[in-house]
Amino acid sequence: MNRQVVMGILAGMVLLAGNALAKEVNLNPGEAYRQRDLTVTCGQPSTDIPLALKDCQYWDDFNKECLFEKTTYSYRNIECVEECQHWDAFFSTCHYQTKCTFYPSQKSFVQTTCEKFDDFNKTCVQTKDAKIGL
Repeated sequence: MNRQVVMGILAGMVLLAGNALAKEVNLNPGEAYRQRDLTVTCGQPSTDIPLALKDCQYWDDFNKECLFEKTTYSYRNIECVEECQHWDAFFSTCHYQTKCTFYPSQKSFVQTTCEKFDDFNKTCVQTKDAKIGL
């Protein structure tokens, strides 16, 4: 036989044997597959990270641009919004923005708002924390 034909037949047999021994394993998050000294674990997606959605709170119609974006955080069935609480329309600026802090172990947010605002100095004098969630 021709040397090239023999090499082609051997290559074909190797490819067929390699594909015949291939194994496909589908794992769900957290599951593990073991074979001899090989262990494959499918990583779990972190479920303790809230989803953050941004939206324009103050829009400039003349320049067609967003002046201030608010952020809505969602975790399961609870939401916390970081938005401008004290907006200066003349200067188009935010003097105080609410803040959301997420605590995964508590499965809740703490939202900090301005309880007392000094209009003359444009600063928050007193804040208030409120728990949102379980």
